[in-house]
Amino acid sequence: MNRPNILLFLTDDHAPWSLPAYGHSEMATPNFDRLGREGALFENAFTPCPVCSPARACLLTGRTPSQTGLHDWLEEGIGSIGERDRLANEFTLPRRLQAAGYSTLLAGKWHLGSRGRVPAGFDHAFALAGSQGVHSGPYTYCADGEPCVIEGNKSQVVTDHALKLLAAAPADRPFFLNVGYIATHSPYDAEAHDPERVREVEHLMFHDLPEYRPHPWLKNEGMVTAACGDAAELRRRYVGYHAAVAELDREVGRVLAALDERELRESTIVIYVSDPGCALGHQGFLGKGNSTRPLNMYETSLRVPLLIRGPGIDSGRWIRELVDHYDLFEVILEWAGLPPGGDGFPGRSLAPLTAGKAVSWPGEKFGEYGDLRMIRTERYKWVRRYPNGPFDLFDLEIDPRETFNLAGWEDYRDVQAELDARLADWYSHHEDPEKSGLRVKELPRHNSHEAWRDGHREARGLQVY
Repeated sequence: MNRPNILLFLTDDHAPWSLPAYGHSEMATPNFDRLGREGALFENAFTPCPVCSPARACLLTGRTPSQTGLHDWLEEGIGSIGERDRLANEFTLPRRLQAAGYSTLLAGKWHLGSRGRVPAGFDHAFALAGSQGVHSGPYTYCADGEPCVIEGNKSQVVTDHALKLLAAAPADRPFFLNVGYIATHSPYDAEAHDPERVREVEHLMFHDLPEYRPHPWLKNEGMVTAACGDAAELRRRYVGYHAAVAELDREVGRVLAALDERELRESTIVIYVSDPGCALGHQGFLGKGNSTRPLNMYETSLRVPLLIRGPGIDSGRWIRELVDHYDLFEVILEWAGLPPGGDGFPGRSLAPLTAGKAVSWPGEKFGEYGDLRMIRTERYKWVRRYPNGPFDLFDLEIDPRETFNLAGWEDYRDVQAELDARLADWYSHHEDPEKSGLRVKELPRHNSHEAWRDGHREARGLQVY
């Protein structure tokens, strides 16, 4: 096979529970459905870190946060944070592809520094600059490093420029196009999205709307309780979130249509994945791994949609194996005809799974967030918060919603000890002691949003980056 084009949709806080392909019975998402129907759907795809920037770094470097030193989201509105290229010393996926002759293009969210510049490895970039802000209104983007203010819905603006980059890509080289939408990130505000998309979803019954029980570790009790404790307010946010999903479906459809128009469908691998997942009242919080103190590794924070379509990929295949962003890094290298990451890289190529080949596949995945580490097997999840806890042990076979913590129970002592040993052994091969998350102190827990943000900024000084 000739080297394929690679189109990577890397979106923001998109939870698989919001998609019909993953069981949502009320939503209409014809373009996501099309990707699942024409390609492979991964039922058990995970992020290695349940927050934006490090999750993206895992996919784009193929390495763990404890290898890169990037352990939390970057508040890019702060000059010193936004301007620094956090992957400057990494041989990233776009750098590898660019060196191999690919035309490398970015449209939308990057969230790894380099504000105001084209990130290293890209030939051209139309990127968000500074804080990503709300979903509609005037916003300053950077087009190949030049600031430009554009009014409108961000998803639509990002697609407009993705299509321009695609149209201008050299015909004699394969392209790598990274499209980053932010629509499913907070604020979950219906008014911020296309009114037509809101009308599509505001009539839904939302049978999956959770009965809110506030988590005891809420980061900001007052703000989140006010949002979730009021059924009308939680529904309003559900409408906003699902309007964002409908908006993404429309924009993904526009890009897929452009591939068809340019007769690129048969030569392009399309990947749709999110950075982390998202809870909307599930587990008693809004958001992801940083929505609680201590931080969390719940399934709603970790699970992401993963849809892949293209040459060599079986149509309509549902894949049950546990996979993650490290595996995506490796398979993109393989599809591009490049060697694998090598020693110390934790992923393995997804190619045999997408082609329906029988292959022995590990039944475990690992994750981290600062001084928190996790091993998740097909049955159990063990979460260790260094040095002294609290710890989590869930039996996902009998308790898939993670409502009952078995850590410390005598009946599970051997299970806990085995998982803890496997976790320590894995990280002994996948961390740099100078960049390890175990050097990161837990972020402080405050009851006011302003105090938390101040503490969060101070804690960044303790992190490796």
